[in-house]
Amino acid sequence: MSYATQTELNGSGNVTHIKSSKLEQPASSLASVSKTEIAVLLLDAENLQINTETEKFLTTVCTYPIQIKIAFANWCSMGKLDIDLHGRGYDLIHVPVGKDNADGKMITFGSSIHERYPKAREVLVCSSDKVMINLCNHLQQHGLTVYQVSKQGEDITVLNSYTGQLVRQVANSIPEIPTIAQFIAQIKELIKAEQKQTQNIWIKLNTISKNYKSKYKLTIGQVVAKHFPGQKAREIFINHPTEFVLHQIEQAAEVYITLFEINSNSVNSQNAPGASDNKSQLLSKIATKLDLEHALQNIINELTIHSPGSYINIGPLGSQFKQQYGKPITEQIKSLQLSGNFLKFVQSCNSFKLRETPKGWEIAIK
Repeated sequence: MSYATQTELNGSGNVTHIKSSKLEQPASSLASVSKTEIAVLLLDAENLQINTETEKFLTTVCTYPIQIKIAFANWCSMGKLDIDLHGRGYDLIHVPVGKDNADGKMITFGSSIHERYPKAREVLVCSSDKVMINLCNHLQQHGLTVYQVSKQGEDITVLNSYTGQLVRQVANSIPEIPTIAQFIAQIKELIKAEQKQTQNIWIKLNTISKNYKSKYKLTIGQVVAKHFPGQKAREIFINHPTEFVLHQIEQAAEVYITLFEINSNSVNSQNAPGASDNKSQLLSKIATKLDLEHALQNIINELTIHSPGSYINIGPLGSQFKQQYGKPITEQIKSLQLSGNFLKFVQSCNSFKLRETPKGWEIAIK
């Protein structure tokens, strides 16, 4: 059978509708939608992943509201996807490790949709696996309208198995911008992954930017533009000093980033009412050179908690002292009537070992 087809682009250029002259859906099915009739979404999460924007797109394709969403996968091998999908209202069905286990379970479960959900009128079968065609045919035989949701290249396509209508979501649509809390969690996860891989607590900010774009299809600049219009990308980290530490040797040099992981009690005490009093109490305990040495030693231990004994640049060490104690380290040295600058002070301490690198002086605990 041959079909006359035509392609139409909507105003945004993001969605393509391809219509065929295949038998049109009966007029009776276009009657007003009963509030009790629903659509069911089945997702093979090991084969296809859909974000919230694609979900919104799918609601415009089907006639009935998507009330039931079920995802199939071995969740032990899917990272935090189960948490994400559960938060978006999916029922999660776990399968053992093994090829085709997820789609096999989805076919078995989906074959009885008409029995499990008598009010279901439409089913969205989300998988690029061709074996799902058998499930689609089975559901059609039981009077359900089936939408085959698959991925072609970077695009999401939806085929109405009854009418032959094909709708496409083009991949160049902008992904959803995360909230600040979500963004911070994403960046911290990327930093920890790099630290584990490189065995270095200081990571180039440029590396994190590239990794973020690769994983989330967004630039850090796009996130900043959404939440902090007019600010530079790095300022989002400067504005969250309890989460991140930035270091740059000189104006034209690379910017490095690490996580600020001083224990939560000390962080909370600094942010709580009367924090300046708490800092004064901490400073009052630094009465000798040895007290200051111990204070710096504690900060180094906290900053290298994931890699004990590793070196850190002395610049961020001074920054963390000021943040924790409310006073520049150079002023504290002067108040103790000690001669020399910060570098000479740490060089005179027995607890530390130092080395000079192209990036500046680095310090570690002996």
